[in-house]
Order: sequence, then structure tokens, then C-alpha cells
Amino acid sequence: MLAALMTQAPASSPPGRPLLSGRADINDWQAYFDKGAEILQRYPNRADSMFHWAHRLDPSRAEPLYARWVTFWLKDIGRFEEYLDDDARVLESAEVIAADSLFLRAMQRNPLVPRPLVAWLFNALPGSWDDNPATRGWLAYSKRQYPLAASYFGQMTRSNNERYVWFHLARALTFMPDQQFDSATTEMNTLLARLRASMDTQRMQSIYESQEIVTYAIGLLQIVRGLPDSARRSFERAVEENLAFFPAHMELGELALGRFNRGAAERSFRQAAELAPNEAWVQERLGAILLRMGKSADALVPLERAIQLEPYYAESYWLLAKAWEGAGDKTAAIKAYQQYLERAPRRDTTAINDSQRRLAALRTSP
Repeated sequence: MLAALMTQAPASSPPGRPLLSGRADINDWQAYFDKGAEILQRYPNRADSMFHWAHRLDPSRAEPLYARWVTFWLKDIGRFEEYLDDDARVLESAEVIAADSLFLRAMQRNPLVPRPLVAWLFNALPGSWDDNPATRGWLAYSKRQYPLAASYFGQMTRSNNERYVWFHLARALTFMPDQQFDSATTEMNTLLARLRASMDTQRMQSIYESQEIVTYAIGLLQIVRGLPDSARRSFERAVEENLAFFPAHMELGELALGRFNRGAAERSFRQAAELAPNEAWVQERLGAILLRMGKSADALVPLERAIQLEPYYAESYWLLAKAWEGAGDKTAAIKAYQQYLERAPRRDTTAINDSQRRLAALRTSP
């Protein structure tokens, strides 16, 4: 089930594009995400549409997918309580599996994505949850009271209840804003050790609760700590745990490229693209890597595939224009640059200025 959900195609009937007021940039994923977060409590359905479009504008971001998972539960907080209680009927329902697939896809992009919106879920829970360290921790986290949140989450991890083992990840999140990457790594290593030592086969875990996700997160932390060799070993272990875990393949490709091993880098990215044929951001990254290698003609196929999957993702058009230039097709390059400028967020000033310069040069060249 996990492997199938990792390559799940986008929904066939997406919501219409919602309007944004004022001077909001309708090409910017952040504008839709921020608006969705603003109205989440009052209008969860409208917020879900905002998050959906934030994802379409930049499918590489984890935040919109995670926010849609929160929105799903906020619409039925009673079901969320049953979910936390490991109700088999809830865990096995098609709707919940689909919602969890959103969180899985968010974790593939960034397992340490900030999660302040989770506070709304725990705060809405009835009864004893009001006085629970988990609720207090998420509320403190959402208010950026990170040491206090770490203290509450620590109470959960020290309870010796295996149901609360994943609060090590929540505690790791509290160290990220202040760049306490060593402390975050310690929490993730502890989580991994406890998962491996656990003999509990009765509990039905959510689909995104997997060892390869944790190992992958440790690898990402090792990268920001300047430990590429340790990171490579972590990503290799993630692949050993799940050969279909394409994010680790991509990170191995990046590390190989950093060692100037182009052959290994290309193989890793091509394997990732084969494992995730319906993820536009993965196809786009393969195209970008091929461009960096000077293989413009080879980059055309994955970039066009990315655009086919997500036609609102501006960066794919910019890279496609570069690929067409390198392949010697001026007309196609001009068209791609124009398409990029129609979709470009205003804050992408470097790529916008580059596209305008290249368009002027291509139009005046013989």
C-alpha cells in the first residue's frame, strides 16, 4: 500500500481556482497557502481549495500537502480522536488512507516541515485532551514557544508508551527554527532506535510512519550539519529499507553530483523519476540535473512530462526554455520563456530578469 500511494496520481476533479484579494500574487504558492491558513478555522473547505492551489503552483513544497491533511481532520474532529485512538475502522477507511497519502507526500518532500497548524487539531479535541502534554506542546509550538513545546513533547516521549514514540519527531521540529540541528538529529536517532527495537506488531500505524522516512530525515539533517558522507549512508539505508523510496534516490544523486560522479547522479535521478512518474517536481528535478550536466536534449522529455502533470508550475517552463535553447530550437525556447513569464511569481526576480533578457536576445538574433 505504501509503494502504491507513493506514486499516486493527482485528483481527477480539482477545485476551481479561488480568488485572492488585494495585491496578492496569484502566481505565488505562498499567497494561497497564507490565505488558507488565515481562514482555516472558520472556512475549512475554502482553506482546502487554497492549499490545493498552493500545491499546484509549486508541487515541490511540503506545506500545502500537510495543510490539506490538517484540513481533512478539522472537518470531523471526532474522527481525528478515533484516529489517535487507533480505531481500525477509521484507519482502514478509504478517505483516511487518501488523507494520509497527502501527509506521506509532504514527508517525501520534507519530513521536518514546520507544522504549526496541527495545534488547531489538538486544541479542538474534547475532554481530557485540553490538559494533555501533546495539546500543550502543539499550542506552544504554534506560538513559537519552542523550548516549552520541547518540554511538553519530552513528557510524551518519556511515557514509555509506544503509541507516543513519534513525539520524538515533534520534539525534533522544535529545534529546527533555531538551527539546533544536533539536538534534532539526536531526537530522530532515538526515534529510529525505538522503532527498530519495538516488537509491537499489533498497532496499526499510519502509512507515513515508516523507518525510511526517519532515516531520510536524519540524512537531510546530516547535510545541513555538513556531514555528506554520513548523509549518504543514511540515504543508502533508506533505500535498503524501501527500494521504492524515491526521495532518497534523488538525494543520493545530488551527493554523487557533488563528488563529480555524473554517471551515478544521472542513474539515481532517473530511477527516482521512474519510481514517481506522477510527481511533477521529481520529473522537473531530473530535467534540471540533466541541464546542469549539459544534456539539453535529454532534459526535454522529463521537463515536458512535468508540465503535462502540473501546467501551473512556472519553474518547469523556465528550465524547458533553457533546454530548448541548448537544443538549438529558438522558436520553442521563445514560447517556453513566454509561458514562464505568464506564470512566474513576482518574487522570482532573477529568473524573470533572465527570461526577459533571453527573450530580447532570441527575438533579435538571426
